[in-house]
Amino acid sequence: MRTPDHIVVGAGAAGCAVAAGLVEQHGATVLLLEAGPTGRDPRLSIPAAASDLWFGRYDWAYETEPQPGLGGRRDTWPRGRVLGGSTAINAMMYVRGMDTDFDEWEACGASGWGAAEMTAAFRRLEDDVRGPADHRGVGGPVRIEHQRDPSPLTTAFLDACEELGIPRVDDYHADPDGCGLTMVTQRVGRRWSAADAFLRPLLRARDPRLILRTDVEVDRIVVEGGRAVGVEAVVDGRRRVARATAGVVLAAGTVESPHLLLRSGIGPAAHLRERGVEVVADLPGVGENLQDHVLSGVAAGTDGDSLYGADRDLGALARYVRRRRGRLTSNLAEAIAFVRTGADEPLPDVELMALPVALRDHGRTRFPEHGLTIGAILLRPESRGRIRLRGTAPGQPPRIDPRTCEDPDGVDLRRLRDGVRWCQRLVTETAALGGRVTHLIEPSRRLTDAAELTAHVRRTVQTLYHPVGTCRIGTDDLAVVDPRLRVHGFDGLWVADASVMPTVPRGHTQATAMAIGDRFARELVS
Repeated sequence: MRTPDHIVVGAGAAGCAVAAGLVEQHGATVLLLEAGPTGRDPRLSIPAAASDLWFGRYDWAYETEPQPGLGGRRDTWPRGRVLGGSTAINAMMYVRGMDTDFDEWEACGASGWGAAEMTAAFRRLEDDVRGPADHRGVGGPVRIEHQRDPSPLTTAFLDACEELGIPRVDDYHADPDGCGLTMVTQRVGRRWSAADAFLRPLLRARDPRLILRTDVEVDRIVVEGGRAVGVEAVVDGRRRVARATAGVVLAAGTVESPHLLLRSGIGPAAHLRERGVEVVADLPGVGENLQDHVLSGVAAGTDGDSLYGADRDLGALARYVRRRRGRLTSNLAEAIAFVRTGADEPLPDVELMALPVALRDHGRTRFPEHGLTIGAILLRPESRGRIRLRGTAPGQPPRIDPRTCEDPDGVDLRRLRDGVRWCQRLVTETAALGGRVTHLIEPSRRLTDAAELTAHVRRTVQTLYHPVGTCRIGTDDLAVVDPRLRVHGFDGLWVADASVMPTVPRGHTQATAMAIGDRFARELVS
């Protein structure tokens, strides 16, 4: 194999876009390295099988440090470890965020990453079944469709939202204060991952410029004279070095991109010395600024129409195989609503999410009855955490400390309490859902006291799988990459994934991560 122009580390939402863009837009030869397998499991294409894939071979299944804000609990962070990354195991929700989010990025030093540039990037990516509009695109690689067969419980949730004054909207990107069915990254009822969108055409064509290697976990970046010239990995128990003529692009995500920098001696010097790592560059912002969407909510029993039993229903499987119809096309999180917990909130600060199944703890507990779960998602957390080295042995996981609900003013906890109040109102105060709900499961009764609500949130709050910010864009001393995504102080080294986001958008992160990867490959690499 001849020496490639670029090495891209990570074949997830951003990495697939980066690799394909470098090949297609610049004619570059790219070595794309993915820690996980190619993934031939048929469940990877079945939308409703998503949660069955967590905590197994396709999932990093990270654990956080004990969290004081969660009463000392550890949370689990599912992250995709397979071709396509988290887009191969997630809920396929296409929710970009709001224009103000990106204008705020630009205002805090991410020049060129404002709403105008990001909207153009989204439109270029999208192939939206609803057709073109000022704020959405068609003809791009990312297929966005309506759900094929949403549950009647989901319709009841939307009716209940309208009863409480939340208007139903056709496009929540154009009308953010509202509720609607979730648009999904599917093609005719089948999951459409980043690998499907960006890599499959090149792989089918056997394009020699894309060299894909799976089951390769990169250990460190090779730096010579201030330039990234390659990576070192352990493959089949042997250390191997791959070199590139133009440089290395990290697209391993918010956890692994800073982790890889730290293992390579790039990060806070005191921390690196403490862990016995030779300091290549004192870059204090690496691993800092960790933010994540978290949620708490309620689960209730219903009189039917849920996903309960779908995984054992041979009829449901037959309908899916024959026509890509039925309960197995569900993305689980079938509807959303954006609300403001206070009159002084300038934009929605909580997202309500409806799942036609009763569960908790990332689906580890699935209540054995028909039911509904409504979660309240904290859209703009004030808490900030960090990623740090646990050790230096290959394959050793990082220390993840999100510091959930530890902001000093208690804003996150207040907003989550108010979000849970919205969830309770939907299942107890509306005719649409009240007529379907038979009893409360989690919590088992309506909570009204602030102390009870606080205890419920601390006991149940969990990640919504959207960590960002650990290699953020900027020009200040704590920024890790500049607006062209170059790691400060290095040549030939870039980060292009969710870790560069200065703040987490008021949406879900797969769309934004793909846009970052595509923009980098098209516009910024040099």
